Amino acid sequence: MKTISMISRFIVLAAMVALFAGCTGPQVKSSQRFFWPPLPERPRIEWIKSYSSQLDFPKEGVSAIISAIAGDEEPLYFSKPLDIRSNGKGQVYITDVGYGTVLVYDLLNKQVRFFGAEGAAQFNKPVSLAIDGEGLIYVSEVDKGMVLVFDGNEKPLRAMKLNDVVQKIGGLAIDREKKRLIVTDSRGHKVSVFTLDGKHLFSFGKRGEGEGEFNFPIPVTVNHKGEIIVGDTMNARIQIFDGEGKLLRAFGTRGDGPADFQLIKGVAVDSDDNIYVTEGKGHKLVVFSSQGDYLITIGGLYSILQTRKEAPGGFVIPQGIDIDATDRIYVVDQLNRRFQVFQYISDRFLKENPIPGVSLQ
Repeated sequence: MKTISMISRFIVLAAMVALFAGCTGPQVKSSQRFFWPPLPERPRIEWIKSYSSQLDFPKEGVSAIISAIAGDEEPLYFSKPLDIRSNGKGQVYITDVGYGTVLVYDLLNKQVRFFGAEGAAQFNKPVSLAIDGEGLIYVSEVDKGMVLVFDGNEKPLRAMKLNDVVQKIGGLAIDREKKRLIVTDSRGHKVSVFTLDGKHLFSFGKRGEGEGEFNFPIPVTVNHKGEIIVGDTMNARIQIFDGEGKLLRAFGTRGDGPADFQLIKGVAVDSDDNIYVTEGKGHKLVVFSSQGDYLITIGGLYSILQTRKEAPGGFVIPQGIDIDATDRIYVVDQLNRRFQVFQYISDRFLKENPIPGVSLQ
C-alpha cells in the first residue's frame, strides 16, 4: 500500500491535472438536496456527494494551515474507474483499469491511496471486486484468470487461479451466509460457484437466449435470501437463481425506455432487496423490486467534464455499483471520472432521519 505522494507509476497526472482543472469544487450549494422522486412526493433516493479526487475532502484545522504554507500534493484523479465496493466502515474501493490498480477512498480519514501497483501482488488488469464477511477484499485479475485476496489493511493474502474453470472472469459476488464466491464467466456464458479458498463447487448456465441461459453475463450480486442475481448483459435482462443455480425468475426488456436495458453494467441490492441496475448505454440507474417490478429511474446523460458543473445523478456510462449495510449507494460514473454516493431512504431510515414535510406512507 502506498500514499499518493509515492506514486511514480502515474506520470500522466500532470496532464490530467490540467485537463480537470476547475472540474471539482462546491458547484452545488451544501444546503440543496436532491431527491427521487422529488418533493413533495415521498422520496426513495437522495443524492449525497460525488468524489473525483483528494480535492473532494475539505481540509480543516492543522491540515488547512499546513496546506496553505506548504502547498498541496497533486491530486490523483480517476483514469478509467470500473467496479466499486464499500466495506461499510468508511473505506470505498474502486478498480481503475487505466492505472491498473485499486484506489481506496478513505472517507473517515479523508485521504486517497492505492494498492496493487507493485510487488508480488501487482495488478495488470484489475476489474471486479467483492468483500466477504470478514472484510477480505477479492479482486479479479482478468488477464491472468485469477482472483487476488487482500486483508482489510490491503495486504496480499492469497491468489486463486480460476482459469481451469472460468474462461474470462466477469463479475464477483460473495454469499456471506454460505461463504461462497460467485463468479460470472463472460466468455463461457455461465456462472461458477467456489469456496472462499477457490475450490470449485459447481457451475450453471450456457450460451443462449432461453430461460437460465446467458449471453455475456457480467455483473452479479447476492440478496439477503441468498438468491444469485445476474446481469445477463447481451440478453438485456436480469436473471435470478437460488443458491444452487435453479432459475427463479427473470425480467427485463431491450429498449430505450425508462425501465429498459441496452447495456447492463452493474447490479446491487438494498436492505429491502430492491434491485439496482446501472445501464451504461442509457446512462442511468434503474431500480426494481425484488420481484422485478419497475420502481424508479435516476440519471441521464450529463458530462461534467464538458459543462464544468456538478450534476447530481447525471452519468456518462455508469459502471459498478455497491450498496452497504446502511443503504449507502455507490456508483461508478466512468467517463465523468468519479463515483457518486446516494442514500436509499427506507422507512427505517426516514424514521431515524426525518425529512421536513415528509411522512411515512
